[in-house]
Amino acid sequence: MRPLAVLVAAGAVTPIGLRSIDSAFSHRAAAAAMREAPLVDAEGEPITMCFLPTLDPRLTGAPRAAQLAARALDEVLGKLGAAAQGMRVQVALCLDEHLGQRSPDGDVPAQRLADELGARVRARGPDVAVKVVTRGAAGPGFLLPELCEALGRGAIDAALLGGVHTDYDPARIAALDAAGRLFRPDSLDALIPGEGAAFVALMRPDVARRCLLAELGEIVGVATAHERARPDNDEPAFQAAGLTAALRAALGPLSERGLRAGWVLTDLTFESFRHFELQAASARTQRFFCEPQQVESPAQRMGHLGAAAMPLHLAIASEAFTRGFAPHSIAVSVAGSDGGERAALVVTAPG
Repeated sequence: MRPLAVLVAAGAVTPIGLRSIDSAFSHRAAAAAMREAPLVDAEGEPITMCFLPTLDPRLTGAPRAAQLAARALDEVLGKLGAAAQGMRVQVALCLDEHLGQRSPDGDVPAQRLADELGARVRARGPDVAVKVVTRGAAGPGFLLPELCEALGRGAIDAALLGGVHTDYDPARIAALDAAGRLFRPDSLDALIPGEGAAFVALMRPDVARRCLLAELGEIVGVATAHERARPDNDEPAFQAAGLTAALRAALGPLSERGLRAGWVLTDLTFESFRHFELQAASARTQRFFCEPQQVESPAQRMGHLGAAAMPLHLAIASEAFTRGFAPHSIAVSVAGSDGGERAALVVTAPG
């Protein structure tokens, strides 16, 4: 089966690791990063959060997201090394929905982030274009087909797909608190605020070989859909029509070859409606999965990951495939945005 693209490098920064491999190993070891944050809720009480303690605690919001993204991007660029010279590179940056909104002073954080990261890549030499999408956690799934198509026809040599998320911001905490989504001892049906960033470098197999870059994984399926159930409504999550459709479409080509997935990486926090949705979709798609299955939710130990979730799943999977601690050779990444978008992405071990 011809892959849509191959992974050749990964970079990540999370509350449990400053690099891709640190985060992947710590995830496999079930490390948790919950701690009391310097931020407070509406009652002035400290909140439980997962955050990067090595960043300046006074740095919040979009500037903090920029630093997180830069660290993950620098790791990927460092791994590409001289191979990046002279390449036509597309940077695809996925952000959370609120970063696309214009602030009262006219600033659009998403565009500022895209400009900063574009300048960072150009400083290393590649001919780079930057596209930013503010569709939340499912955003990478909506961007990936376009990137793979551009790689396939030779319009670009490499794609850097990434996402960044941070809840380390007083305004963001206030919004979560007002919506009743903030985790506290008396409110467990909620999310633990978090932050993180991840980037993966994608190429065609022949381009990777020409650049003498090892394949770390193969993307073989991706699909998107929409759900009616969202955090701000009471639609029944057990309908799960969108996630079911996305899983069927993404896994269908593998099933036709008699292959089944055994590893699922989700963006689930502790919000129950998303768990109900996954349970319903899983029951309807069991023929695409082997027994036993390992289902993992990094956000339950790293905090809410937002737009960084799917790129981080790819980073974790690529490190696990390469270093031999993957629970299965076929992994499925699933993620859902607050607006109802759902995405499923299938990545397999190389070869």
